[in-house]
Amino acid sequence: MDILADPTEIETTTDGQTPSGALEISVKNIGTAVAMFNGVSLDIGEAKNYGFVGKAYKALSYEVNGSKLRIKITL
Repeated sequence: MDILADPTEIETTTDGQTPSGALEISVKNIGTAVAMFNGVSLDIGEAKNYGFVGKAYKALSYEVNGSKLRIKITL
């Protein structure tokens, strides 16, 4: 692991998962349909944050369901 944090932002319209080892994750549904993130529905315009909790996060899956997600991951 590098000594400095590395934030990355993506916009996606395809299903996937965040990389394991993230220190912080935030997601916003910027599309036109309800999406799923970490097994929970994410309404249009809704955002969720998984802040720093003292240890890294496991990989979290997401399903866009025809929508678009903006995801920020800090490794």
